[in-house]
Amino acid sequence: MNPRALFLAACMALSLHSPPAHATTLAPLTDDQMVDASSYIVEGTITEIWVEFDDQDMIWTRARVAVDRTFKGPDTPNELVIDSMGGRIGDAQMSVPSSARFSQGEHVVLFLADIRNGTRLTPVGMELGKYTIRRAPGTTTQLVQRFPVPDAEFYDHRFVPYPAPGERRDLTDLEQTIQHRLAVGWDGKPIVGLSPERLTALNTPTMRRITR
Repeated sequence: MNPRALFLAACMALSLHSPPAHATTLAPLTDDQMVDASSYIVEGTITEIWVEFDDQDMIWTRARVAVDRTFKGPDTPNELVIDSMGGRIGDAQMSVPSSARFSQGEHVVLFLADIRNGTRLTPVGMELGKYTIRRAPGTTTQLVQRFPVPDAEFYDHRFVPYPAPGERRDLTDLEQTIQHRLAVGWDGKPIVGLSPERLTALNTPTMRRITR
């Protein structure tokens, strides 16, 4: 089992026996590593969210995204279903720190990895693989931001505070970064948890859809 899977398994085991954790530390990934590690990179809007058990009684929160643009992927889907470990069903709750959170109507850029033999798509680096797209009041510029939310708290993207002016990132900057990396391609450098063979497969020409 790779280090990421081990970490997630440890989080699940801990969550079943401990109070919810409100913070954790994720290994940082550069923009280029996020692009290299992704099975899909898409922009779209969250249209539906639900929670369900899998066949091992693990809880998953699932979000349907209507895809507007596909930067990277084996195809160009109209929609995808995104999975995050954890959630609540009745009295059953599974707490997984740093899982990505979504709300209906949220406009997002997603860096996604396929797991469980391709049966599920989950954000790369958990919450790190999701950017919310927003327009700050008084501007015409679309921004992207990450906003970690403790999994015990209600999440609605409409009420997330805006980044300070000096900490804002334009959507166009993120898009250009993605497009540049796709044009250049994977540089052969390792990423923890992914084999060279897996990285090669994720970065073939057919996976790299450079959109404008």
